[in-house]
Amino acid sequence: MSCLLIHGERAPHPALAEHFPDLVVSDRLVPGHWTCVFRWGSADGSDGGHWVANPAGGVLNARHELTTLLRLNDVAVNPALEPRWRVYVFDLRTVGVMKRVGRRWRHIGQWTAPPVYKLRETARRAVYALGLHFGAVDLGGVHGAVVRVLPDPPLDRRLARAFARAMETYVAATQEAISAAYGWTTGPEVVLGADPEFVLRHRRTGRTVSAARFFSRWGVVGLDRACFKRNGVLIYPLAEVRPAPSPDPLELVENLRRAFARAASAVRGHRISFQAGGTMLRRFSIGGHIHFSNARLSTDLLRALDNYLALPVLLLENPVSSRLRRPRYGYLGDWRPQPHGGFEYRTPGSWVISPQYAAAVLCLAKAVAQDYPLLRRNIFLSSAMQRAFYAADKAVLRPRFFPLWSDLKASPVAREFSAHLELIHRMVSEERRWNERVDIKKRWLAG
Repeated sequence: MSCLLIHGERAPHPALAEHFPDLVVSDRLVPGHWTCVFRWGSADGSDGGHWVANPAGGVLNARHELTTLLRLNDVAVNPALEPRWRVYVFDLRTVGVMKRVGRRWRHIGQWTAPPVYKLRETARRAVYALGLHFGAVDLGGVHGAVVRVLPDPPLDRRLARAFARAMETYVAATQEAISAAYGWTTGPEVVLGADPEFVLRHRRTGRTVSAARFFSRWGVVGLDRACFKRNGVLIYPLAEVRPAPSPDPLELVENLRRAFARAASAVRGHRISFQAGGTMLRRFSIGGHIHFSNARLSTDLLRALDNYLALPVLLLENPVSSRLRRPRYGYLGDWRPQPHGGFEYRTPGSWVISPQYAAAVLCLAKAVAQDYPLLRRNIFLSSAMQRAFYAADKAVLRPRFFPLWSDLKASPVAREFSAHLELIHRMVSEERRWNERVDIKKRWLAG
């Protein structure tokens, strides 16, 4: 296992190579069969044919597109500020935090305090939005706006040791995922879950009905936490179904069907319809959150989900609801950890419009999560593509869909579920979208 690190003007601390013996450090792209290539601030040479951490496009974005990309992603940025904090990020994880004291940077040991946690979250999002795997993020101002992102992070001996551990972990996990995707070894099977939300409306008046009239906080059907007051009464506009997870996406669809049947029985006789879609309520967004477990969250997996799952779902959405929801909700790379040890992917819009759409989206989610090392295209290195995503500009995005869809032919899981996935391809090809105004209760009960 030999890895290459290409650096620009700032070489990494010598202790990095001491703690990562399989690392070759160079100021240029050396030909060879490298397990992984790390770009330490260098955009020299082509990424083609290599597994690259910090692709050349991401390094260039940090230099030239910082303000544009971070504003597109609703990340606070102000290059004119004086840096007060520096957060080191590698593969979505914090490696170190430093605070500026006078002219020197000093390590801080407590990372979990709320102000520092917010800085870490901002830094992680900034690194990801630029298309990077790692970097040092300088933040300043009262609220911790990004001042700059360094794709060649300055290290001391302590940070060099931490980066070496992170790099070795990344390489080992990536090699394991590649081996499983190509069928050389048997990897863990990804398990899917979901907790899709929906709105209750009175069929005659069209008014929102509080879900608290019919459901409690807990159970297979329960209340979402979102609420507002109407005439002094607390209204819970969103309910959610919580089906049992499954490694089989079609079994998860059946679990969803049973959950919706239970929800329907609770409102029987009250003339209530169920609606989903990106923004069925002006103040609240309804996302298509999908839970993954038995899958190690990584930058590469998250990018594959953005390109091969979130983009196709956006092309099926109502563009108006998509624009209203993003970038505050459902931004690229939107995720949060879950108590079960996995993570919730929050970028897609609501896909529970019908069992058929749900099956197509969940089969696609399974294919991407299981076989992501085979799906390497990333259109969102371009600020133009990110802008088109947030604007729901389907005319710009649709031509990019077809090469991505062709990549899925390499996925064994995608081939297994090709009959269900065909619905997505057909809808995008015909420039059609799903109807977010239907009563989804009827569709789920009808099958």
